[in-house]
Amino acid sequence: MAKFVKMFVDGCARCQESKSITHPTKAPLLPIEGEKDVLPFSKITMDLITDLPESGGYDTILVVVDHSSTKGVIFTPCNKTIDAEQTATLLLNNVYKRFGLPNKIISDRDPRFAAKVFQELGKQLGVKHIMSTAFHPQTDGESERVNQELEVFLRLFCSRQQDKWTELLPFAEFAHNNRTHSTMKKSPFYLMMGYNLRPLPTAFTKTTIPSVETRLSELKKLREETYSLMELARRRMEGSAKRSFTPFTVGQKVWLEGKNLNFGYPLKKLAPKREGPFKIESVLGLVTYKLTLPEQWKVHPVFHALLLTPYKRNEVHGRNFLKPPPDLVEGQEEHEIEAIVRHTPKRKPQRFLVSWKGYPSAENEWLWEEDFEHAKETLADYKKANKLRKILTKALTSKCLNHSPTITSAPPQPSFSTFSITPPIEKGSSKPHEKLPSSTTSSETINSSSNNINTSTD
Repeated sequence: MAKFVKMFVDGCARCQESKSITHPTKAPLLPIEGEKDVLPFSKITMDLITDLPESGGYDTILVVVDHSSTKGVIFTPCNKTIDAEQTATLLLNNVYKRFGLPNKIISDRDPRFAAKVFQELGKQLGVKHIMSTAFHPQTDGESERVNQELEVFLRLFCSRQQDKWTELLPFAEFAHNNRTHSTMKKSPFYLMMGYNLRPLPTAFTKTTIPSVETRLSELKKLREETYSLMELARRRMEGSAKRSFTPFTVGQKVWLEGKNLNFGYPLKKLAPKREGPFKIESVLGLVTYKLTLPEQWKVHPVFHALLLTPYKRNEVHGRNFLKPPPDLVEGQEEHEIEAIVRHTPKRKPQRFLVSWKGYPSAENEWLWEEDFEHAKETLADYKKANKLRKILTKALTSKCLNHSPTITSAPPQPSFSTFSITPPIEKGSSKPHEKLPSSTTSSETINSSSNNINTSTD
């Protein structure tokens, strides 16, 4: 009996969706490999530190790190409102003028870096741009680590005068570039120029600058040693994180962690832990996978394995999503609603998010008020429970049928009763595909957060 119960629970989609995972997917670490005979800042990483106190008219810092050979940094003050073109201008004015065009840029999926303008500019200049998978900033971990160091520096020296950080930014950049790197055993300045620069307030009585030939020879040797040390550090990192990992395969169904997604739940504390299940469309690497997501989801479909969990199904539990066929109501195909999940609180005319009985949350849909032609009582109960004003609606027209709602996810399913509505046309169908709803009282009106990814178009 215990074995039967365990297998039944293991195959339950609601359990897989809502329970915390004590043994998450353990994907191996794959540090970015170094390259031999590369020049400083030929491969760079970049990131933005935003929402700083305003100082000198700036509230953001563009952080550029040399990933290729020296680990040097360039800190540039800017504003959070900059767009893709202005970001490219900052790189031109602060990186290009010192080191020329880079061969490769590594970044996260910030809208400025992912913009078509930025991508096309890099393409025209012959600069390869590598962006992280969705919700996996560890790809640009080097910039993230430098960000932490810079924030500590500014916190130590600007905690009482937080509007003075722009004045200290050049000193933070100098301190980082003149400090011995733990992996390379030399400072970025030394690897770039062959000597450490004189810091304030130290004054040297004399300096020994080698001849040009000697300096070039030393620099070449240092960079070769740097590559060896970086490669050694990469292998150590790779070895220290050896994990038992079973790669996913094409066609396999997986859950997607929902911690980075915002679908308007009242509280994330009680929201499902993950969304799906979704099929793996293609395998892009050892730990990188492309999922088949609903078309209306405005999320990059490529994810790191750490965000994926295998979907389990067994014969003991049976099918999780029955996906029942539609019923014929007055000669039209309609499905059954499981719950009215939420509504758009500030938009008129209002729209309502409904979940369908027997279908996963990924197939939830937004409906106009006019679409509840056969479910007026259901809608009235929902409005009463949420203290919504009554809005006069016009009769259902063909225009309502042409509406294509946004697919998003739904909260846990409450009790329901059966009514019918006239929903929108499915893509690829010449006739309206209609679904039959049921009523329920929903939780309080939900305001969507703008700080997280939101797949709805309301």
